[in-house]
Amino acid sequence: MAKNIYFIFIAILFIFLVFGLGASFAAERSYSIPSINMDLYLQADGTLHVKETIHYSFSGTFNGVYRDIPIRDQAKLENIKISTPGVYSNYNITDQGSNKHITIYLYSDPAKTIPISNRDVDIIIEYDFLNVIRFYNDMAELQYKLVGEGWAVKVGKVNAKVYFASSDGVKFWFNPPTTVANYSWQGNTLQLTSKEIRQGQFFEVRMAIPKNQFASNPPNVIYVDQDILPEMEKIEKEFQNDLNFRANVYSLITVLMLLACFIPLILYLKYGRDPKIDYNAEYERDIPTDDPPAVVNAISGKILGKEVGKPDMDGFRATILDLIRRDYLILHENHSNEDKHHSLSLKINRLKFNSFKDPVELWNFEIDIINFLSHFEEKDGLIYLDKFKKELKNRVFMIENSESQSGNEFHTFYELYKMWKKDVVNQFLNDERMAQLFIKKGDKYLKFFAGIGLIVSIFVFFASALDTLPEAKYALISSLILILVSLTSFIMPQKIAGHWTTYGEEYDAKWHNFAKYLQDFSLIKKYPPESIETWDKYLVYACALGIADKVAESMEMIIPQKEIGGNVYPFFYFGGYSNLSSGLNSGMSAAMGGAGGGGAGGGAGGGGGGAF
Repeated sequence: MAKNIYFIFIAILFIFLVFGLGASFAAERSYSIPSINMDLYLQADGTLHVKETIHYSFSGTFNGVYRDIPIRDQAKLENIKISTPGVYSNYNITDQGSNKHITIYLYSDPAKTIPISNRDVDIIIEYDFLNVIRFYNDMAELQYKLVGEGWAVKVGKVNAKVYFASSDGVKFWFNPPTTVANYSWQGNTLQLTSKEIRQGQFFEVRMAIPKNQFASNPPNVIYVDQDILPEMEKIEKEFQNDLNFRANVYSLITVLMLLACFIPLILYLKYGRDPKIDYNAEYERDIPTDDPPAVVNAISGKILGKEVGKPDMDGFRATILDLIRRDYLILHENHSNEDKHHSLSLKINRLKFNSFKDPVELWNFEIDIINFLSHFEEKDGLIYLDKFKKELKNRVFMIENSESQSGNEFHTFYELYKMWKKDVVNQFLNDERMAQLFIKKGDKYLKFFAGIGLIVSIFVFFASALDTLPEAKYALISSLILILVSLTSFIMPQKIAGHWTTYGEEYDAKWHNFAKYLQDFSLIKKYPPESIETWDKYLVYACALGIADKVAESMEMIIPQKEIGGNVYPFFYFGGYSNLSSGLNSGMSAAMGGAGGGGAGGGAGGGGGGAF
């Protein structure tokens, strides 16, 4: 045994070290791009000379980086130069589809054998772009993506400079405009700084440039026989109008979603407040009504979130206890070999059916329990509760059904449990009876709100998470708030938005006060039940109310061991209830676990890059 524990310990330690070190290694190896500097030089012959300085910050060891530059339409990329100040490098350039793929290997030593590790590196890439400037009848146009969608990590910011022959007559637009932090003219140079650009997003500049800034008939441009400025202004105006519209929509959605968060409160104030009643008792010493324990459980059970009028597992257990109390099920006592006559040696781990009791007199939901337990009856006529947990976990039950072609149907425990619940409701808690007790209208409205709220908030969350508009951020926050409110509304008990009728409020209050009496040790000690039989009945209803264990503990402190009697209390005292409850919980878990149930795009530049 000691060896087994030792090997288990070693195995756990090994797994911890492997995964722990792996996780630490993964966490330590990372990189970021705090900024990119871009210099765009417009040449007289129409060539665009680009200089990129990409600032990398590496944590851990890396072999190098890559850069993809898209080549669209008739564009050409020439004169590529790579430099890496402060580190040693090699690079190669390949064509991958419409991209120029540049791979740059970085080293810490002149022999170029040791990869870089834990340092900042500047990668400078220079190249000439031909045929990216378009010459129209009225103006020249350059649409250039400073950052494309293909970067593997976010870019902290872009510092860009565009060098013109003259600033006179130049018009420009940024897409998306919300990405620009600031811009200004410094002589004939347009300088701009962007905000953070998230992975998968882009940032571009589009410019209308007077043609006199270029040579006559420049060779490295694309000629288009039409006017462009009116079209550009129209497109950018429409784009700006679209941005304004989206900003207004996000603002409106934010306000509406925040207001929607108050709907549960409104529903509670309108439908959830219970009527005032004249009943003022502090506790109830006697059982308030003659309803079966499963019915009391369905109406006044304490499990959070339960539906009023629907029994739960406490009611199922309480029904079994009630059948024991009424002698339909008999406790089978097996004495220890050492002392067959000593009362404390009794072990209540077996049940048997009482052949002198006719199940025909029982309600259908009680017969369901008898039929369920009969599947565990062995040849000696006993039901062994110490085997109950193991057997119930994997058991499939065959139930007679006259409507089935084979005459039988197979069910899991969970399906049998649902059939039992249905019989309780059909016999005692139909719509007419529930209408006398509880009004569910407010809860139905609340659950409808929760469903609509979740659908809307999740849609807004994903839409706003991908948008750069400032208003989208507020919509994102409000959608998260509405998601939380909607989820809370889904699990909120019916009693919050629904309300009791006057009769139902008094009914529930009496059973609540009875539970209060059973749980107050000082009260139950001062006013104990008159007999063991009464104790048994109280325990049954305590189980229905979800407080059986606490009441049994109180009884153990009050009732002398020599006076232990009845049916139900010994079942608790000697562990029968514990075995039964454990088996039912295990069966339910296993059964439920197995149940099936704007001016963007089109320009030069862009692309992306990363590290490896």
